[in-house]
Amino acid sequence: MRSKYDIAIAGGGIVGLISAILLRRSRAFSESDIYIVEKNEKKRFIARKDIDIRVSAISAGSIQILKKINVWDKLIQDRIFRYSNMCVWDGDDSIEGDSRIDFSSDQYGYRELGYIIENFQLQTRLIELAESLDVKILFNSEIESISQLDSSDKISIGIINSGSLEVDLLIGADGSESKTRQLMNLNVRKHNYSQSALITNVECEKNHCNTAFQRFLKHGPIALLPLGEKRSSIVWSTSPEEATFASKLSNEKLSSLLSEKSDHVLGEIKVISEKAIYPLIYQHSKKYIEKNFVVVGDAAHTIHPLAGQGINLGIADAIELTGVLEDSIMKGGYIGDISTLRAYERSRKSSNSLMLNFVHILNKLFSSRYITIINMRKIGMKIFNKTKLIKHQAIKTALGV
Repeated sequence: MRSKYDIAIAGGGIVGLISAILLRRSRAFSESDIYIVEKNEKKRFIARKDIDIRVSAISAGSIQILKKINVWDKLIQDRIFRYSNMCVWDGDDSIEGDSRIDFSSDQYGYRELGYIIENFQLQTRLIELAESLDVKILFNSEIESISQLDSSDKISIGIINSGSLEVDLLIGADGSESKTRQLMNLNVRKHNYSQSALITNVECEKNHCNTAFQRFLKHGPIALLPLGEKRSSIVWSTSPEEATFASKLSNEKLSSLLSEKSDHVLGEIKVISEKAIYPLIYQHSKKYIEKNFVVVGDAAHTIHPLAGQGINLGIADAIELTGVLEDSIMKGGYIGDISTLRAYERSRKSSNSLMLNFVHILNKLFSSRYITIINMRKIGMKIFNKTKLIKHQAIKTALGV
């Protein structure tokens, strides 16, 4: 049995970095050469003074992983934002009406439901940790070719600005437009939601009290995620036309519009940052694996932001893949074999499909303007909010515990 297996990871985002760190901390890969190929320059990853507009909701289960790999305590503690409550309501009703669902961590014995964390801060700390563990990060580089070697089980990857590598396994963690997935001819199922997300940070008249709010509107939900006492991150999913129009408004006019769209749940709100829009697309790779190759995170699947599960699904991919590879080595297998990687694909593809399809249906349900469906969802929300067992199971699934 070989004692050394070399691994390359395409993409130095959060999921790619966590994958590298989990593998490096495993005894099975303590002697391996682990590379990350990252297209951006290192100077891009410098701490920023202001809170970035790109944030993620990190579930309790994912937080345990961040603690396990010793990165949690390295985060700037006054720039991670706990939320203990969630309030979701139908835009066709007021927040005081029956079409409302409330979640509270206290009800289920948890300290929090999760944290809102800047993607940039987490990524920066993960880079520092990965480099301290002798993970070799090739910045300003991108994989341009992948080929099987005739002389060994390994594959050769050609890298712009960094020559080439021969590795036993290539992990594609290079995002929704994954170059490696395309090079390996893995096709995707794709659905355009005909929605775009507008993101920005706001200052609020009222304190959010560690509550994440989400109101479902005609063209998609608007979410207010806690950032400090009277600050929130806005993620507004709406039609591409409305998102583009809103993004071009002055901060004063956009503030007024966002206050109205959020039903003034936090009073008047004021835009205090840059703003950005990006298209929302359902995407799921039909296959997760080929010989010597596997996809994780957004390279494998993208999900609507309404459930806040995107990064958590990717972290779960990284955990499962590490476990599968460790198990293969213990049993004398080879990490690049299809038979090894299929165990990962079976586990994660089914779990991811359930979450992706559930969120897809939820988005369609709340976007419907048919009066019968509107009335049915109001009744459904009322029943759901009063059924503790179902709510508890939903929370456990969302938290990853």
